[in-house]
Amino acid sequence: MNNAKKIIKEQGLQKPDKKEVKAKQKSRKNLILIIIGAIVILGGVFVVCYTQLRPRPVLVVDGPGADGDNSNITLNYTDTMYDIFQMESMYNQYGVDWDQDSGTGSTMADSAKNQVMDDLKQRIVLYMQAQKEGTTLDETETGEVDTAVQEAMNNINENSNGAKGLSESYVRTSIEQQKLADKHKQKIIDGFTVDEDAIRAEISKEDFRQYTLQYYLVSKKGEAPDDGSEAPDKDADTLAKDKANLEELQKKAKKADDFSTLINDSDGDSKDDETGILFGSKNLIETDEDFGDEAFRKKIKSMNNGDVSDVMETDDAYYVFKMVNNDDPAAFESEVSSKLESEKNTDFNNYYNDTLLKMYNIQVTSYWKNRVQFGAITTK
Repeated sequence: MNNAKKIIKEQGLQKPDKKEVKAKQKSRKNLILIIIGAIVILGGVFVVCYTQLRPRPVLVVDGPGADGDNSNITLNYTDTMYDIFQMESMYNQYGVDWDQDSGTGSTMADSAKNQVMDDLKQRIVLYMQAQKEGTTLDETETGEVDTAVQEAMNNINENSNGAKGLSESYVRTSIEQQKLADKHKQKIIDGFTVDEDAIRAEISKEDFRQYTLQYYLVSKKGEAPDDGSEAPDKDADTLAKDKANLEELQKKAKKADDFSTLINDSDGDSKDDETGILFGSKNLIETDEDFGDEAFRKKIKSMNNGDVSDVMETDDAYYVFKMVNNDDPAAFESEVSSKLESEKNTDFNNYYNDTLLKMYNIQVTSYWKNRVQFGAITTK
C-alpha cells in the first residue's frame, strides 16, 4: 500500500476531485442518451421512408411466356403514375367533381380508378402476348415512342405536382409497353374476317351523301366581350358595309378555282386582313339538320359542281358558297370504315374476354383497392 502511494506521488498523480468525477459521469450519461435518441429518430425516419418509398405492388399478372415458360409482370404503384396523371389531367380539364356520382353507383374518382386498372390489365396482357409471339417495335415506332415521351414530359413538367413515378424512365416504360400492346392488338384485329359487303349494304348511300363546300362568311355579330357574355349585333352601317364587301368578293369568286386564293390572311385566322371576311369549308351531309333551315340547305344542295352562289342569308350570317363536289363519297366511306372498326373491336373484346384473359392469372392488390384515391395524386 505504501509503495503504491509512493509511485502515485512520484508520477505527480493526485486523488480525483469528486465534483469533477460527477460532472464527467453526467456528461457521459447525456452523450449516451443523445446517441440512443438519435438511433430512435433515425429508426423512425427509416420506417417512414420505407413505408412511403418501398415498392407497392398494385397489379400482378402471371401467364404463358416464350417457349412455354411461365412469365410474370408486377406493376408497382409508381409504375402506374403516368396512367393516373393522364386520367386525372383529362378529368380536371373538364372540371369534374371527383366526389360526384358517375351514374354507375360509384364516384367519378372510383370510376376513373377502375378505368385505369382495366386499361393496365389489357396493356400488360397484350404486352406479354406480344413478347410471347415475338411482336416487336420497328425503328419508326421506336422513334414515335421517343417523340411521345418528350411530349409527355413537357406536359408533366407543366401540369404535374412532381409525384414519384413521373420521371422519364417510368414514363418511357409505360409508353413503350402501350405502343407494343397496341401493335399486337392491331395484329389480332387484322386477323378477324369481317363481311365488308354486308356492312356496305346496311348503310344508306343517300343518307350519307356529302356536299363538299367552300364558303365566305360575314357574321351579323360583333366581337364577343372578354367577360364571356354574348356578342352584340352589328349596327346597321357596319353590317351593310360588310355585306357590300362580301358581294364584291362574290363577283371575283365566280372565276376562282379556290376560294382561299382571294383571301389575304397574314395572321392565319382564316379572315381577310382588310375586310374581315371569313374563309372556310363545310361537308354538308344529306341528313344534316343543324345548318340553316331546310330551304337554305335545299338551295345549297341544288348547286352543280363548280357553281358559286349569290349572297345567302341565315339568322346569324351572310354566306357565299362554292360547290366543290355535290356527290362526295367521303362521308359514306367514313361510315363504312367506322362500322368495320366497330365490328372488329367487338370481335376483339370478345376474344380478349373469352380467350386471352383466361390464359392469365391477374391479381389487383389490396393497396390499389383500399389506399389509392384519385383526384390529386399527380396533378397540381
